[in-house]
Amino acid sequence: MAKEEAPTPVAEGPSLLLELVSSPLNLSLLGRCLFLLFQILRGRDQGGGGQCPEDEELPLPPKLKRWDFNLWQLWPFDGWQEPRILMAFNGKVFDVSRGRKFYGPDGPYGIFAGRDASR
Repeated sequence: MAKEEAPTPVAEGPSLLLELVSSPLNLSLLGRCLFLLFQILRGRDQGGGGQCPEDEELPLPPKLKRWDFNLWQLWPFDGWQEPRILMAFNGKVFDVSRGRKFYGPDGPYGIFAGRDASR
């Protein structure tokens, strides 16, 4: 009886590369992955740190000491009259000046600035 030799494993490299290049869907997904990887690496090189340059222009107001507000005292802190933006929720007042683009006058939640946001 003759011994049968086990088949040698074929390297998957060329067939995987051929499979990636053969389909237009795979090509588009590969292109998007490479583009996103490029964007991530380019963002790290620029050293933006995730902050917009507009945020650096406006210095934050000094920290506010603990103080009880009523609704009429809270009203001026809406980002239009004062640079500080305060928002109340369930009787607690929060300083949201750091999120000026979000809670500021032109932001999506600007309606809550200077008000009590609880029902």
